Amino acid sequence: MAEKVRLRRKDIKRPDEFITLTSQAVAWAKEHQQLVTWGGVAAIAIIVAIGIAAAYRGARERDANADLARAMQTLGANDYAAAASALLDVSSRWDGTGVAPVAGLLGANAALRGGDPDKAMAELTRLQAQSSDWPSYLRQQLLVAWGLALEDKQQWQDAAAKYKDAAALDGPYTSDAMLGEARARERAGEADRAKALYQQVYEQFPDLPSRDLVAAKL
Repeated sequence: MAEKVRLRRKDIKRPDEFITLTSQAVAWAKEHQQLVTWGGVAAIAIIVAIGIAAAYRGARERDANADLARAMQTLGANDYAAAASALLDVSSRWDGTGVAPVAGLLGANAALRGGDPDKAMAELTRLQAQSSDWPSYLRQQLLVAWGLALEDKQQWQDAAAKYKDAAALDGPYTSDAMLGEARARERAGEADRAKALYQQVYEQFPDLPSRDLVAAKL
């Protein structure tokens, strides 16, 4: 049975703390009515500003996506030079949106397919400076594209280094990166390192479409 607590007369007469604090707050608000009013206005202004900013960002992303869709239509014509220019323009114009890195990577790859590795590398260099918070798979794709550009310029050691960095990241391009590094090291005259990489790819990726070609390197 719970122990009975005896209340003293002075305890009964003691004012309730919540009521006391509430009364004090009301009194303060009456004395500082103008300050309270301005505080309310400021709070409303902040809420409105946040809403406007969110709406602006949403509209900007929609416009950027529409612009990207128009630029991607040039890829269907197999005019890679025109496609690269259109996509890189989207990447630059919508810098700071989620569309920019996608457009930039597509543009760099289009430039590579159009035989312009320098144009691709210029965009990849620009993108790398802002890629620290990208998803791993996008950073991996960037490094693989960079490796391809360096291969086009016959800079085998630099290409191998980019491919190695790409293979260290989580993403769907790991096998491509490892094969790229093996290929670059083979062309750089590092036959033993290349063979070890081909062996690793052969064992690690049993469903690789080009597995027979990899086996021929062993």
